[in-house]
Amino acid sequence: MKYKQLLYLFIVSTLVAACGGNARKFVIVGSINEMPEQTVMLEQLSANDIISIVDSQRSDKHGKFEISGISPEPGLYRLHFSQNRFILLSIDKGTIKVNSDWNTIENYTISGSPGSESIRTFIGSIREHLIDINTMTLVLDSLKAQRRDSMLAVAQKDFQDMQFHFTEFVERYADTTRYEPNAIFASRMLNTATEASYLELFSQSINRRFPATKMTKDYLEFYSHFSNKTHQTKPTPSGHIDVGSQAPEISMASPDGKMNTLSSLKGKYVLLDFWASWCRPCRNENPNVVAAYQKYKDKNFTVFSVSLDNKKEDWEKAIKDDKLTWTNVSDLKGWSSEAGKLYGIQSIPFNFLIDPTGKIVAHDLRGDQLEAFLQAALK
Repeated sequence: MKYKQLLYLFIVSTLVAACGGNARKFVIVGSINEMPEQTVMLEQLSANDIISIVDSQRSDKHGKFEISGISPEPGLYRLHFSQNRFILLSIDKGTIKVNSDWNTIENYTISGSPGSESIRTFIGSIREHLIDINTMTLVLDSLKAQRRDSMLAVAQKDFQDMQFHFTEFVERYADTTRYEPNAIFASRMLNTATEASYLELFSQSINRRFPATKMTKDYLEFYSHFSNKTHQTKPTPSGHIDVGSQAPEISMASPDGKMNTLSSLKGKYVLLDFWASWCRPCRNENPNVVAAYQKYKDKNFTVFSVSLDNKKEDWEKAIKDDKLTWTNVSDLKGWSSEAGKLYGIQSIPFNFLIDPTGKIVAHDLRGDQLEAFLQAALK
């Protein structure tokens, strides 16, 4: 089903619920000190990667604005500001007050929405975890350079423990939060390949905890999609690439036929992004990658996209339509892509974040996860 059809169904279902008297109105009263006058958009984020605009308003010269919407059930929303700045909200109903400063907008305060307060605290903890992980990668690099093998072995074990505790923290929050939007947001932070067993159990529990909601229905559709993808027969990967590994070389042609190498970008943080023009979740994720690129491209960050397309014209059109202005390469072999086999790609979208030394420091970062990690890494 195409995006416009999904959006139409979403709008119709919202209107039907409103006419039935079940809808609940909410109002967001915002005050962002020193924010330039601009149009602030309120977007709803579905559990299956659909983003829809709910309302928008022009802020005044004091950074004040008021946005409203109707929420038939609790949902995940975000305030979208210029310069690709966001505030994530978990909304039920009532009047919600948001306050912050433009230059440190991520340090916002919120009242009138317990779900939003909970997700703000969760994201803050995630940032702290990511900062610790990034610091440990620097320690590992230093010990390797100094060839201090005994200390390196201890540090690597600490790094593995750190990653384990990070995943454990996310899963515990997803399992225990009383707010469905928060639980689903947390679950979407997990690697669908390495955490497949947990996500199968989560999909069963979410249906018991929050039955008969649209968000549950959307999440189960999403889970069914990636679960089926995982179990489809794919080319056997030639190796397993994970955090801590050196990123294997990729040398492929861009649409104009010019050969490009991944190693030529060494010295920068590089998001190695696997996608395809025919992949709807990939196309829905592209705006988030574009936003990250625009925000951090002057801060030692870039993107290297590998397409699993077969048709050059479809690939070129998607690059143009989605405004992917970084390095794009493909051998146009689809699932038989040499780079895809080299990196063990089982489903897309999938990405790896590579540090300036050429080492993989994270993978499968989506939306706000990518933003949070880059903010910590490039601080």
